Amino acid sequence: SAILTDFILSVEIIIIALGTVTGEALVNQIIVVSIIALVATVGVYGIVALIVRMDEFGAKLINLNEEDDSFSDKVGIFLVNALPKVIKGLSIIGTIALLLVSGGIFRHNLHFVHDLFHSWPGMLADLLLGLVVGFVVLLLIMGGKKIFKSASA
Repeated sequence: SAILTDFILSVEIIIIALGTVTGEALVNQIIVVSIIALVATVGVYGIVALIVRMDEFGAKLINLNEEDDSFSDKVGIFLVNALPKVIKGLSIIGTIALLLVSGGIFRHNLHFVHDLFHSWPGMLADLLLGLVVGFVVLLLIMGGKKIFKSASA
């Protein structure tokens, strides 16, 4: 699930980057998108690596010395206890971000959609579009699965 989410986020970042340099020469497009892809990949996976190892670092801080209730113990316990909350918060924030970015892609690249939501606040239109398109894609995938299962049975 996390790999799929990271992949979607990476594709969205590349689409946005490419959209900003569309009118430029092909060489400039390749250079800009490549740099953004590298920075985004290192940044996203670097942060993910830090979060994944947060509880291990906390455990090392707890075991750092023999004293009970030391500063390192308190920081370690905080890190270990905070990890589930961080993961839950990231899942909510990440879902909202994916909906906003995907809705924004549709709103900015389909002129009839842009004109339809022209007077709406941008974030609200992006969120609504992301939800609607996501729901439609979900229905298509579920329908495709049912058709595939019935055809193979």
